Order: sequence, then structure tokens, then C-alpha cells
Amino acid sequence: MKIILRSVLFLAVFILFNISTAGAATFAERFKKGESDFGGQIGWGWTIDLPPGRDRTDLGFLYFFPNWQRNLTGMIGKSWYRGALFYHMEAGLAFSDRDDKFLIGWSPLMVQYKFLSPKRRWAPNVMLGTGFSMTNWKDVADRELGSEFQFLLHAGTGLEFFQKEGAYSINYRFFHVSNAGLQFPNIGLNAHMFTLGKRF
Repeated sequence: MKIILRSVLFLAVFILFNISTAGAATFAERFKKGESDFGGQIGWGWTIDLPPGRDRTDLGFLYFFPNWQRNLTGMIGKSWYRGALFYHMEAGLAFSDRDDKFLIGWSPLMVQYKFLSPKRRWAPNVMLGTGFSMTNWKDVADRELGSEFQFLLHAGTGLEFFQKEGAYSINYRFFHVSNAGLQFPNIGLNAHMFTLGKRF
């Protein structure tokens, strides 16, 4: 775990020192309504006992989710909340550190708001969304997951650093997996995830 966190920290520092900024002349064009691009996130997650007291299964997992975004609004707002709202869709894989278990997910109902300014080459963002998955994690988390079909909930934040083309990001996400009571048990798994992202 320490090796992974050190690697993520090293990559974050490398990105910060090697990004270049998009020119102010291209700012309006870059974030106009209807623009879209592809990207991906890779990182590490681990389950947490939330709410406390249920002694949930400890599970670590490597997470790789390619994604697609489309600018829904163009630049909106004023002052600190100026930015743009993006439709975000992602699909991919998560491989656990226990018995080679995996999760295949697709999240088509997601949005991301980026706090944008032509005076900065970086932007904070927040993300919310939902999707669904097929997983055999229930084989090692049988007290939490009662089926192979599971819903996914995402809530996250991050910092995106813009290049002349594309961008890098450092992200945190709260990740929830459960089946909405379709099959029991269904207390679900909750996890922290830290990822690095790239937009093209």
C-alpha cells in the first residue's frame, strides 16, 4: 500500500512540474457547449467500514475506467463558481487483491462540474453518478453482496491540470457497490479511491 501511495505521489509531482497551459485565446473554444473528449482514470481503492460497526470485508482493488465527456452548458456562472457542466460516461474494470476477483462496470448516468477560469491552467471539479456492474466480489464479501449484479454510486472531487492539448488529473472518489435490495444480503461495500486521470 505504501508503494502505491508513493508512486501516486511521485506521478502527481511529475505532472505538476510538466504541465503547460492552454492559451487564453483558445479558452472559450476549448470549453464551448457541445465539445467532447475521451479520457481514463487508473488508481487504487480499498473498502472501509462505513457506517462503522458492521466489520465489512477488507478488499483492495486496482481500478481502470476509460470515459467520455461532453460539455452540456459551455461556460456558466460568475465569480468562484464559474465553470461548465459535463455529461460523463465511463466503463471498465476493477481487479481485487483477493483471489483474483473482478468487477466489470458501466456508469452511463454521471455529471461533472469543472470550476474553470481563463486565468488558471488548472480546475477543481466535483462528480456524481450511478451505474451498474457484474462482479464476483460476493465470493469474498458474502456478508455484504448477495448477487453478481450490483449498482454503483460515485461521488468524487479532483484537480485537473490542462495542457495545450488534453489534461491530467488527480482524483478522489467515494465508491459504493450494492444491489438495491434485489437480493440479500445487501449491506453493500463502501470504498475510498484515489486515481490519476488523462484526457485526450
